[in-house]
Amino acid sequence: EAKNHINFLRNLHINGITLSKPSYESFRRYSDLWLPFVMNNTISSSETPTHDLIPPADIAWLWHCHRLAPYRYAKYIQRRFFSKDVKNNDEAKTADENMKKKEIKILDASHPFTFQMKDNSNNATLTDSIHGEICKRTKELFHEMYPDECFFLDKNKALQTSTSSTKLEGFDVVDSCERQASFLWQVSGPNFSNDAFLLQGAENYSKFVRLMAKRDRPQFLVPTYQIDLMWHTHMLSSIEKYHADNMRNTGNILEHDDSLNDRTEGGTLDSNFQATRKLWSDVYGVEYKVPGGMYRGEPPVDFFKCDWPEKALRGDVNARHPNMEDGFGYALAHLIGQVGASSHGRTVWLSINDAGAFKAANPKSTVRNVNANNREDGYIFGKGDKGIGFYSLQCRDTYEILIKGLDKMIAKKKSEKGCLVCFLSLTIIGCLCISAYVKNTDKKISELQDAKLLATARRDSANPSADLSLPAELEKRLEKYRRSKEGSGGYYYDDGAYYTYAAACGATGGFWTDGGGGGDGGGAGCGGGGCGGGGCGG
Repeated sequence: EAKNHINFLRNLHINGITLSKPSYESFRRYSDLWLPFVMNNTISSSETPTHDLIPPADIAWLWHCHRLAPYRYAKYIQRRFFSKDVKNNDEAKTADENMKKKEIKILDASHPFTFQMKDNSNNATLTDSIHGEICKRTKELFHEMYPDECFFLDKNKALQTSTSSTKLEGFDVVDSCERQASFLWQVSGPNFSNDAFLLQGAENYSKFVRLMAKRDRPQFLVPTYQIDLMWHTHMLSSIEKYHADNMRNTGNILEHDDSLNDRTEGGTLDSNFQATRKLWSDVYGVEYKVPGGMYRGEPPVDFFKCDWPEKALRGDVNARHPNMEDGFGYALAHLIGQVGASSHGRTVWLSINDAGAFKAANPKSTVRNVNANNREDGYIFGKGDKGIGFYSLQCRDTYEILIKGLDKMIAKKKSEKGCLVCFLSLTIIGCLCISAYVKNTDKKISELQDAKLLATARRDSANPSADLSLPAELEKRLEKYRRSKEGSGGYYYDDGAYYTYAAACGATGGFWTDGGGGGDGGGAGCGGGGCGGGGCGG
């Protein structure tokens, strides 16, 4: 399928489809005509059989790029075509919840790497014996549904301009086409026609997905182009199967995002690529960079001509070598072979009802000082809507539990402070100790309050790994906490990593612990045997 994918892109290029920004007319045809047409002809029922469909080239390109943001595409399709199947009147909430099920309803392409033209003589995505009847039937069904519309793009209408939005569910499909237009260049190096290299790419993609499930990973992972080709191919072949594979293998929704294109050294894309490279080396013990599968530089001038694929296959020097003479080509030439793709992976919030979102607690241990519920990375132990157990940090609900636990800890510290100050003030020695005690307790309260601010910011963020916009002073304090805990065995909680160590409704904090006795929460920590008992009940 990866070869068919490259062939699809190459043939769109030969026919000039990807060489200019899609017209608003093409966008209208895609959003207003094609998607309802697919819905009408491919969703099976007892009355209506399914049909294989092959789109015209301009629509095929827009559909291709829209599906490269699989969950934004799926959410739009859910809200537009399937929300009526659910009684919940809140369509946005319904779409979000549907994304988190093990299976989702979607409009997939029956032939994801094919398209048709009025004249298919320069279209190698089709084989007449296989696709001829499908193309004919697609056009017949289209004209039955839209008798006044042209199946192929009317060039006169394509020249008309419009100020209307090209966004669907907040995703600009036309902008995505512009970003993806040069992807063919990046996956046209000699290695991408080598079967062994492509098989290695499939293996590396599988490893890449497994890294996405790790809690101690960077903010987002950046693929090599070898991996990115396989990732694109997996999504485009069937979003329904892509989703099912992710939920089965990692329990996470893995979104693909190609919106970061700034390759500035030390920038967000670069720093996360370097972090991905280090994580890969740490986990798999090998170098992440793959010769022939990295950034090739910016496309040459000849790339933006219809005959570029033919020239490249002939070995034309001007077609095979990147632009290293001007603009971005010159500025980024030193990165050739050293960095990965401009796309990246990120996760989205899970529902509390999703697989892996909650793990019930084991029964309380009957052996003294033996804990029946050991700490699990990526989870906090507490009591929530699902009962007592481990709640995943991929869920917003988990942060509510954490915040409530921190509130209890803060209130407890304040109460202890008041009571002990009253007690100490009754003696001369006690009076001498009050100042130090108050200072230490106030520090702990302040740290817990910072933990709550951070947990609240994460709860309100777009996804579990999104950048957090935190006040500068809070950022400074978090960095200070982080440094103070390095190498100490304690746990800190910050934007880049979640080390949550909690028990008894968050009584140990999810921020850091003081060690074996249950941390700042006292007495009910995972190290002290309280996790298995009734501490979470109150």
